[in-house]
Amino acid sequence: MESRGILSRSQFGFRKGLGTMDSLATLVTDIQIAFSRRETLIGLFLDISSAYDNVLLPILRQKMLNLSIPVRIVNFIFNYFSCRSLLISTRNLDLSPRLIWKGLPQGSVLSPLLYSIYTHDLDLSVLSFCNILQYADDLALYISSDSLSNSVDRMNTAILYLTDWLDNHGISISIEKSSVVVFSRCRTTPNVNVIFNSQVFPVRDCVRLLGVVLDSKMSGLAHINSKVKKCEQNINIMRSLSGVWWGSHPYTQKLVYNALVRSHLDYGSFLLQNCNKTNLKLFDKIQSKSLRLIIGAMKSSPINALQAKCGEPPLQFRRQYLSDRFLFKAYQYSSHPLIPKLLILSQLTSSSNYWRHKELPCLIKSYLKLTSLPCPIFQCRLNPLYEIPYEAITSAPEVVLNLGIEKGSSLANSQFNYKINEICEDWIHVFTDASKLTQDGCTGSAVWIPRFNVVLNFKLPPYSSVFTGELLAIFEAVSYIESHHLNKSVILSDSKSSLQAILSNQFKSKVKSHIVLKIKHLLLKCYLKGIHVKLVWIPGHSGIKGNEDADYYAKEAITSGILSQYRVYCYDLLSLPKTRMLSDWGEQWSRSTLIKGKYYASIQESILVKPWFFKYRDASKPVTSTICRLRLGHSCTPVFLAKIRVKDSSICECGLDEGTPEHLFFLVLNYDSLCMMLFPLRFHALLT
Repeated sequence: MESRGILSRSQFGFRKGLGTMDSLATLVTDIQIAFSRRETLIGLFLDISSAYDNVLLPILRQKMLNLSIPVRIVNFIFNYFSCRSLLISTRNLDLSPRLIWKGLPQGSVLSPLLYSIYTHDLDLSVLSFCNILQYADDLALYISSDSLSNSVDRMNTAILYLTDWLDNHGISISIEKSSVVVFSRCRTTPNVNVIFNSQVFPVRDCVRLLGVVLDSKMSGLAHINSKVKKCEQNINIMRSLSGVWWGSHPYTQKLVYNALVRSHLDYGSFLLQNCNKTNLKLFDKIQSKSLRLIIGAMKSSPINALQAKCGEPPLQFRRQYLSDRFLFKAYQYSSHPLIPKLLILSQLTSSSNYWRHKELPCLIKSYLKLTSLPCPIFQCRLNPLYEIPYEAITSAPEVVLNLGIEKGSSLANSQFNYKINEICEDWIHVFTDASKLTQDGCTGSAVWIPRFNVVLNFKLPPYSSVFTGELLAIFEAVSYIESHHLNKSVILSDSKSSLQAILSNQFKSKVKSHIVLKIKHLLLKCYLKGIHVKLVWIPGHSGIKGNEDADYYAKEAITSGILSQYRVYCYDLLSLPKTRMLSDWGEQWSRSTLIKGKYYASIQESILVKPWFFKYRDASKPVTSTICRLRLGHSCTPVFLAKIRVKDSSICECGLDEGTPEHLFFLVLNYDSLCMMLFPLRFHALLT
C-alpha cells in the first residue's frame, strides 16, 4: 500500500513514520504562513458520525479491487467482515443474534488501514478548493486568503463536493460537533457562514484537534489552560505518594512526574513556543511545583537550582529539543508535506513585519539548523521499510556472531586462521572497518580484500557515527561481491552491533536504518543469483592481520577517502538536540547563578544529567529531603529561618555560634547519637 502510493498524502493516521504531530505541525505552519502574509485562515473541523460503523463493505471491496489488491485477500477480508453476528447479553436478558452487513469493528487491527483505503480518494473531491488533513476519521479543511469572502465561497464549494462524496459512501457529518475557527490577526473575529445541507456550522474561538487546543489568535492560552488543569490533578497524585519526610523515593516521584505531568507539558508545546510568554509561564509554575514535591524542597528554593538538582532542563530548552528531534526524523522523508511549507515560512520570517518583534517558531529554528549543516542530508521518498521488497526484510542472512576467539588474546590471529578455515575453507575474505579519531572529525570507512589486493575507502561527514560507517563498509562489501559475482565470500567485521542490526526484525526496530535494509536487499539478490555470502564477527584490535589492515585503511579514509557516500543520515543527527540542549542549559545556568542559586552553584558548578539521588535509591525520604535542602541552602536551620524572618535570631540553641549546617552537624556535641543512623555513606561529600 505504501510503496505504491495508494494511501492519501493527507492521511496521517496509523502510518509508520507519521503521527499526530506531523498533522498538527502542518496545520500550525500553514496558519503561521497566513499570519506572515496578513491573511486569514478559515478552518473547518468536521466530526464524522460513527465513521467505522458506517463503512459500506461492497464499496470497500470494489475500491480494493480497483487498486489491484489481490482478489484472494479482498475476498478473505470481505467474507471476514460481512455477515457478522452481534450478540447482546445482560444479567436478565439474552437477545438473539443480529447480523451486521456494514461497518468495520472498532479495535480491529485491520480497521484503520481499511478505513484509509475507503477514504483514499476523499481529498480529490476538495483539493481544488482547499487544503485537507486527515487522521483516521478526524477531518480538517482549511483555506487562507487575503479576501475573507473569497475563502468562504471556496470553502462552501468544497463542502458541496464533499457532501456528494460522503453521500455516496454512506458517511454523515455531525453539525453540532463540528466547528469553524477563523484564524486571524484581527482584534475581532469576523463572522462567516459555512453551510452544509442548509445548516450553518457553528463558529468558535478555539478547537481541540488531536489533543491540542488551537485558538483563533494562536495565543496558546486555551491549550495551556487545559493542560494546566490536567497537570494539577496529576500533581495531587504525587502529593498523595510522598511528603517532605515520608513516602516514595525521589527517583520514583521523578518517574511519576515524567509520566503524568511532563508528558502533558511536552505534547504539542513546541508548536506554541512563540505564543504569549505570560501564558507559557503557567507551564513553568507547574514544573517548579512538581520538582519541589519530588525532592521535598522548601517553597523558597530557587527554581534554577531545583532544575539543576533534579536534572530537569527549563521548559523552553526542552521544547526546542523536542522540535529538533521531531524535525530531524521528519526531514529524512523528501515527500513529507511539512518540509516545503517550512521553506516558505523560513523565507517569510526574514521578510515579514509580523516576525520583527516575535520569537521564531521552534520548527523554523530546527529547520535552519538542518539546512545550515555543512554536508548533504540523506533523504528517501518513503519510509525505508516500503522501499525494498518484503522478502528482503523478512530474510535471515547467514551471520556468525561467535567464532570462539577471545578479544585481546595474543593467539587471536592464529585462532582466527584456524576457525575461519574450519567453516569457510577457500572462501574469499572481505574485511570491513570504520574509524573516527575525534568527536568532531570525519568518519572513515574501508573494505579490504587481501586475495585481490582491493581497497575501497569512503569518507563520511563529521556527524556520522562509527556504527553508520561500519554499516556502509558492509554495504559496499556486499555491493562489490554482488557486482563482481564473487561466490563464497565471507565478510569479516569487528562491529557486533552492525551484524546484530542486520539480523534484527526491522518491523520492530526503533530506528529504521536505510543502510541495513539495503544490505538485506543486496544479500537477497546474492542468494537469488547463487552467490553465497556469510557475515562473521571477529574481535577488533586483537592482532588479526586482515582486521588491522582494514583499520589502517579506515583511518586513512578519514582524510583521503572518496566522497561518494559523503552524506549524513538523520538518525545520526538525533544525538545533537540533547547535546545542544545541555549546552544552552549550561550557559543559562552560569548566567542565572550570578543572581540566584549561588549557594548551590558553589557546590555544583556544572549541570548533571542524572540527579545524585538516582545512585542512592535505598536512602529514606527524610535523608534525601534533608540532603537536598542542605545542598540548596534552604533548610530549617536557625540561620535560614532568621533570614526569612521565622526566627528572631540566627544563633544556635547551644548558644555558641550561628546555626549553620556545618555547625549543627559537625560542631554541636549534644545531639542525639541516633541521628547518625540517618547519615548515608559519603555524607560530607554530598554536602560539599
